[in-house]
Amino acid sequence: MKAWENEFNRRRNAKPKKDHIEKWEDVEKMNVFPKEILVTLWDSKVPGSNAPESLIVGAVQSVENMGKNVNQAELLLDKGFEALKNKDYSKLKAITSEIFFSLSKADSLDNNAYEKYDRPLDWEDISNSFPKQKFNNIDNLKDKIHGGWLGQLAGGSMGTKLEGYTHDALEETYSDQLGTYIGEVSTINDDVTYELIFLKTYEEKWERITSKDLAKNWISYIPFGWSAELIALENIKRGIFPPESGFFNNPFQEWIGAQMRCMVHGLLQPGDPYNAAKLSFIDSQVSHSGNGIYGGIHSAVMTSLAFSEKDPRKIIEKSLDYIPKNTEFKKVVDNVVKYCQANNDWINVLRKTEDNFQRYNWVHLYPNTASVLTSLWFGEGDFDKTMKIVSSFGYDVDCNAGEVGTILGIMYGANDFPSYWSDPLKDTLETYLPDFSKIKISSLAEWTFKLSTQNGINRS
Repeated sequence: MKAWENEFNRRRNAKPKKDHIEKWEDVEKMNVFPKEILVTLWDSKVPGSNAPESLIVGAVQSVENMGKNVNQAELLLDKGFEALKNKDYSKLKAITSEIFFSLSKADSLDNNAYEKYDRPLDWEDISNSFPKQKFNNIDNLKDKIHGGWLGQLAGGSMGTKLEGYTHDALEETYSDQLGTYIGEVSTINDDVTYELIFLKTYEEKWERITSKDLAKNWISYIPFGWSAELIALENIKRGIFPPESGFFNNPFQEWIGAQMRCMVHGLLQPGDPYNAAKLSFIDSQVSHSGNGIYGGIHSAVMTSLAFSEKDPRKIIEKSLDYIPKNTEFKKVVDNVVKYCQANNDWINVLRKTEDNFQRYNWVHLYPNTASVLTSLWFGEGDFDKTMKIVSSFGYDVDCNAGEVGTILGIMYGANDFPSYWSDPLKDTLETYLPDFSKIKISSLAEWTFKLSTQNGINRS
């Protein structure tokens, strides 16, 4: 039926009622900019750790990190916080919109370092130098995949209570407790929700899977996102699909969101880092762009390599071949590896990270990549030691611990995974997704195993 026919029939068949009651109160309940979202953007607490956060400040900060002049936006921040203090929410809404407009139109800073690097966005340009080596005949594949999920959920559960704080603040408060579960163990966080939706979409589409397929399932099943994912969901809702959904008016496009969720692609492509990278690219560009995508690829590649390599340092070294050359992310990773090689103590690398990334938000990709690499390098394959380092490092701890936990969990396998880490999980993953509110971790591992061994993406 044509649209005009649809409208004409609706109007032709409508009959007015003499006793009609006006229902303007229904309109009043609808709000395109709810107060809860507004306040969350300006001043909120991280759900798991209660750390202070301001997404709008992070947005301005991140656009400057990408070589843009944000002076006008910074002036608006001062006005916005004054409006927030006075609870003038009407004014604050207008200021918020003006900040996002200012960021979208920000000019490049003269001679900024960011724009001196390459930033390929198409898969062909990103992957043209990637090796296509595959490692076949992986023993105990199902057990390794199960171990990967246990490691991810254990690490994420530990880190959720710690994210958003500095190393010094964490040491002062928790001291010897760092690297262990603190308080009640809960598997609920936002990271794994995206992995579950990827598994669902992959099962539906197999080798035909596209970023648009994934975007449609995001908007169908995911009720809310944080930072880059929030903007992506808003874009998708308005019909802006990948890759535009990842960068259109999205100041968070180079934050950690892709890196935190791309371990699932390594679990689906064990011992095949090239195709793990390809799947992660399809996923990452839904909500990220540029270096944010490269971070997702790197996470997937290291996860895939863990099925064939027992030394975390060698995993890191091999992963360097799967980062686009002459990119800023490549420089960041190379520098962190050099710091690790030149130091005998991870704390020295931490201090170097704090100095180098002082101007970056704690959810940005770069300092969190440093945490992941440093923890793997100095943890030497020991789960407890690695969790101690990654929890002490600070930044986005649950994401980082989830990534290194997946890698080490694969290396351990479920059968050899420490029971004092797995038992508190009670074989149960809980989420805020209505269709996946509760699932057995063993069932999740079985599902992933089946998908990894059936008609997956073309391995040629």
